Amino acid sequence: MLHVVSSKEQIVKEEFPLDTSFLSLYPVAVREARPFILVLPGGGYEHLASHEGEPIARWLNDLGIHAGVLEYQVGDFEITSLLEDVEHALQWIRQTSHDWLVIPDQVGLIGFSAGGHLASIVSTIGTVKPDLLLLGYPVISFYEPYTHIGSRTHFLGEQPTLEQLQAFSSDRQVTSKTPPTLMWTTANDGAVPVENSLLFAFSLSRERIPFELHVFEEGRHGLGLSEDNHECHQWLNLAETWLQKHGYARARQQITTRLFIAGDSTAAQKGATEKPMTGWGEHLQSYLAPSVHVDNRAVNGRSTKSFIAEGRLADIEKDILAGDYLFIQFGHNDEKKEDPTRYTDPDGDYRQNLIHYIQSARERGGIPVLLTSVSRRRFTANGEPDPLAVGAYPAAMRQVAAETKTPLLDIFEASQQLYRSMGEKESQQLFMYLPEKAHPNYPAGITDNTHFSDKGAKQVAQLIAEAIRQCAELSALKQRMVERNLDSDERLAHQLVN
Repeated sequence: MLHVVSSKEQIVKEEFPLDTSFLSLYPVAVREARPFILVLPGGGYEHLASHEGEPIARWLNDLGIHAGVLEYQVGDFEITSLLEDVEHALQWIRQTSHDWLVIPDQVGLIGFSAGGHLASIVSTIGTVKPDLLLLGYPVISFYEPYTHIGSRTHFLGEQPTLEQLQAFSSDRQVTSKTPPTLMWTTANDGAVPVENSLLFAFSLSRERIPFELHVFEEGRHGLGLSEDNHECHQWLNLAETWLQKHGYARARQQITTRLFIAGDSTAAQKGATEKPMTGWGEHLQSYLAPSVHVDNRAVNGRSTKSFIAEGRLADIEKDILAGDYLFIQFGHNDEKKEDPTRYTDPDGDYRQNLIHYIQSARERGGIPVLLTSVSRRRFTANGEPDPLAVGAYPAAMRQVAAETKTPLLDIFEASQQLYRSMGEKESQQLFMYLPEKAHPNYPAGITDNTHFSDKGAKQVAQLIAEAIRQCAELSALKQRMVERNLDSDERLAHQLVN
């Protein structure tokens, strides 16, 4: 049974029948009709590999392709019911009216490992087939010695018949109606032997089906976007070129994702009269490709409460589109008890406000990301950074992130590690420490342990960039980051996060 949900919708799957497959949608924010590709993660028909789901959908979005992730039945399921769920998903995509438009004869499938088996079976014996097929290190044959025993056992049971092995080995079922296919795998895959892809390629060739097969020399099974394997990472560009050739993908540079920053003075753009004070949001763009535009809406002195009250979140709501990011970082001004227009209780209004921001982004198809506040430069008597330098707010944000399943970048912890590594004296250079008459904007000098110098803002932006790279939930954004030659200070920040 198929149940369709939006990617932002929160559901309790245990409340649904066990034979339910869930289709999560990731449409592109465009007005014209676009192709659609349905993603089938792997997992040996026992579980579903999350890194082969949403991150793949977000990558497809970057190419201008609507996407959906099918969390199909695993464990104890009926084969007919499972195959029907995939076919019903393809039918729903082609035939159902949406707020976003789909080109009905450009609906493809992409599957990984066991999800590749499911995709290839539907593409060969299904009554409803995709128009295009992409497979990553797929299980194809159920015959020994090349099969993946775990996938076969969960699909057919411990003692499959010869008829079942024949019927559900995809290479044995290729016909002239099998769609054009791109496959990639590795020669030394220890879980699903390369022969699976070779057998399918041979059958496609026999039926004169257009196909590409890319076999990389080395790589473990289950690479997904191949973030940790430079050689196999090439499959993304190869697939993009192939998708362009078939009219599915459009040039990346035509698609710009915006990264909104909702925050306070530690992130905000500074005017000429405030320099050399700098917000970290001024330097984040340098770590991102041109296809991601940082839209810094942070404002000096704002809290979660005052930012909403002044209509600043509402302004973001008018502009944010599906696939855009909303980085949320507040805390410094939320703890100002003397100001009722800004103060929030960390266990009360602060938490509820954060949930408001999260829901606001998700309701519009955006991707909320929580960033704990950058720590103030405050050391304890024993020379350690004060763990309560921003009160209870970082801990409250961590709890909200866990409860709402929102990506979290723990910049409070990362910045404390930075201060600790530099020491109490040297860390002053990250902040606004200017003697009298050193700068025309601060003739009386300034000693400020909250706001950053340009050097400090660069360091914090580097911490955030490294945190993005380490966050599995932000793998799609990581794909759109640029490599930089780091100076000595940035290398220190890199080492601290890693």
